Amino acid sequence: MSIVHRILLAILVLSIAPAAQATAQVPDLLIVDGKEFALNTNPLESQLEQKQWKPPEEAMTSTANWRGYIATWEVKEDKLFLKEVAIMVSDPKSDPKSDGKYRRKVITSDLYPGVPEVHAVWYTGALIVPDGKMTEYVHMGYGSSFDHYQIFRVRAGQVIERLSMTDAQFAAYKEKKFAEFRKTETYKKAYADFLKEAPDLGETHAIGFIKAYFAETYLSQ
Repeated sequence: MSIVHRILLAILVLSIAPAAQATAQVPDLLIVDGKEFALNTNPLESQLEQKQWKPPEEAMTSTANWRGYIATWEVKEDKLFLKEVAIMVSDPKSDPKSDGKYRRKVITSDLYPGVPEVHAVWYTGALIVPDGKMTEYVHMGYGSSFDHYQIFRVRAGQVIERLSMTDAQFAAYKEKKFAEFRKTETYKKAYADFLKEAPDLGETHAIGFIKAYFAETYLSQ
């Protein structure tokens, strides 16, 4: 999906469903050194777009999981691997009066037949892992703040740098990287596209949208 289409989608959602847009998202999972963490990045998105994948009709989607799946990843031997992709489906055996109306269904083999785990060679970006205490809850996307983060810079599925930062250090790091990104042609085009498609939203919204949308890009550089 092009940046223009992303902009149009964002504008549409904001205009017709602001409450739905302002919903915290269920994260993917990342295993590091045998420990499981929430992952505020979705490395599978570009692959699913390339495969033209859509959540099957049986998949449960919600405002808390717009993408329709949860992926589990692992960093080992300085490489990023996709371990599992799962969706939630209705469970006809469950008691309709209980909360257990859904079950997990693993669909990894549907996407990658015959492959037990997949080296994510397609992915270049930054894995953002909040591994500290939550300091501020934001009911939108991955907007909540934590007092500590791990950042894994990945290039073609290879971890090239692993960083450990406090929230203040991470904020300063993002600002520095974003300032550098604003000098690029990619930023200039995205900014021009935003103002063209949504002139009434203005500069502040344009910068905020681009800063969030391209975070994986400029944090990995």
